[in-house]
Amino acid sequence: MRIILFTGKGGVGKTTLAAATALLSAKKGYKTLVISTDAAHSLSDSLEIQLSNQPKKIMTDLYGQEINTVEEIEKKWGEIKSYLSDLFSSQGIDTIEAEEMSIFPGMEELFSLMEIRNYNKKSDFDVIIVDCAPTGDTLRLLSAPEITGWYLKHIFPIQRTAAKAVRPVASRVLPFPFPEDKVFGAMKRLTSQLAEMKEILEDNKKTSIRLVINPEKMVIKETQRAYTFFSLFGYTVDLIIVNRLIPPEVQDHYFKQWKTIQATYQQMIKECFSPLPILSAELFSREITGVDLLYEMAKKVYGKKNPAQIFFAKKPILIEKADGGFDLSLNLPFVEKKDLDLSQKGEELFIKVGNYKRNILLPQTLLNYSLKGAKFEKERLKINFRG
Repeated sequence: MRIILFTGKGGVGKTTLAAATALLSAKKGYKTLVISTDAAHSLSDSLEIQLSNQPKKIMTDLYGQEINTVEEIEKKWGEIKSYLSDLFSSQGIDTIEAEEMSIFPGMEELFSLMEIRNYNKKSDFDVIIVDCAPTGDTLRLLSAPEITGWYLKHIFPIQRTAAKAVRPVASRVLPFPFPEDKVFGAMKRLTSQLAEMKEILEDNKKTSIRLVINPEKMVIKETQRAYTFFSLFGYTVDLIIVNRLIPPEVQDHYFKQWKTIQATYQQMIKECFSPLPILSAELFSREITGVDLLYEMAKKVYGKKNPAQIFFAKKPILIEKADGGFDLSLNLPFVEKKDLDLSQKGEELFIKVGNYKRNILLPQTLLNYSLKGAKFEKERLKINFRG
């Protein structure tokens, strides 16, 4: 199975390109599913076909789905949500407000994304294309498996063991409801599922992210930050698609200056994201909706290339043997030394880049060595572990 996630700054055309890619994939003979995990669904509008929470056949080998976030939250978060709502209510918070507070920001997109795990197990489709939320939301939801995995390993077992011991007394004396064992069970199931999803997302032989970008300064900067984040968390970006380029044949005086500006930013994009492959999509003379126009766009973007292929598969994290120990290196583009903070505590390596922080559980081999230093080599951070 091949999994491709499309994301980008809001308004750059990621939904259109996700739909176009899915359509071309189906035309190539792959059984393809295109999913929208963005709460503001626009995939139906792009395809001009009303989609629902279940895969709907659009044409031969092409299916579409817009995930019902309310339904997914109830299925995956229901028991935990009920407990949190009761907890907040016991502290005097209004019932409606307690209900709202029991659902955390980004949860809708996260549970929608978890559908990937289900399809990966079933193997009903050859290609799954995901139209993700805008970049900021995607950054948060893709870090969730890492965060919950840490919670499961370090906090959850202790919490559950302690709860069994103190529940009989706590239920009588505490001024709030103490969680039942089923709540811990629901959390364990959820965090285990998220850990599975993290493995799928990190598998660069199966999964990759495609960043959609417009030739505009602010969009380029946000895409650079997104690329750094995905690299930090071990997710593979295999392609950049520059959208809405003014076609060469447009000679109108009004667009002359815009074409000059776009040419400058195109060069900037090449310099910033090399060696990532870059494809381009020209601005059409009309809005691109419906199967026919989407197919036309896809052919112009990909040409004779296979849209489901992996265009770039450089591993974000490498561990190599070195003199007297090992070197762990990871790709960190657009990062300066002053923005980096590095530390180790036991089996965990903590890396902080600006506002982003990641903890990497080190393999057993490296635990016999000490962190001795780090340096940048061509956008890769090489961390030295020596005896």
